[in-house]
Amino acid sequence: MSTHRDPHSTVMRELLVRYLDAWTPAVLRSHRRATYIEAGDLAAAALRVFAEFADRLAGHHLDVVLVGGSPVLREGGEPHGLSLRSVEDPASLTVRGPVLAHVDVTAGSALTEPDVWRLVTSLAPEVLLTLPPAPAEQVTAYRTRLRSAGLTYALTVELTDDEGHARLLVFATAEVKHLTTFKNELWAADEFAGIRYRDPRDAEHTLVDISLRPQLLPLRRALLDQLARRGSCTVADLQKHTLQETIYRPADTVEVLTSAAAAGTITREPRKGRLSPRTVVHTGQA
Repeated sequence: MSTHRDPHSTVMRELLVRYLDAWTPAVLRSHRRATYIEAGDLAAAALRVFAEFADRLAGHHLDVVLVGGSPVLREGGEPHGLSLRSVEDPASLTVRGPVLAHVDVTAGSALTEPDVWRLVTSLAPEVLLTLPPAPAEQVTAYRTRLRSAGLTYALTVELTDDEGHARLLVFATAEVKHLTTFKNELWAADEFAGIRYRDPRDAEHTLVDISLRPQLLPLRRALLDQLARRGSCTVADLQKHTLQETIYRPADTVEVLTSAAAAGTITREPRKGRLSPRTVVHTGQA
């Protein structure tokens, strides 16, 4: 039997584990109960993360729900404070506290895309979805549906392998801090996994290597387009746009704007000094 792993799955597993490493202690610190829903094939990876926080489960309850027979390898006893159960229909779920759901409809999940949207509408969980690639218009429609469900902040990014096969990753949350955390983990993933990122709403379809210092050309285009529409705005406004509407991080905004100002592509007030969130930038040359 081949032991070759699909690079998409490798990156997805790493992103989930990285995010759970941040999500788990945060929810256990601030809530008595929380729920994790798995509708893919990463239950074992999630349970290994939860086991690392067994000491923090004391006095708390973490409910792990496997949907539609999601596979899991039991590698030991469940930590005190963690329960593991299976359900066939997520519509029957009742949950308390924060909810994070991982759903992969590309890996033989029992859930279809309509099932996913019913889950999102009924529970409004923080979600990490893997879907087939979709055109920009469809991705925008996904984001609109997520906002309507109360998940105001979203990231949509294509994971593309060396042969051009792609999957669409969607992360959505009601907490802007959680979006920031996930984006930081997105760019800290293993850059040797054979996957590059692409913003599905980038008209140039530029592929970007995974790196802590990624190529910023797609962000430059997005920010200059935004600035052209508005005429002028603060650096803080453009950092917010970067966080909420692109695959990049707010800190990347400053690097792009600093380069654009040095090239004379944009002007700024004040004209000298480091860019701060209150610095105003204008489209066009001085």
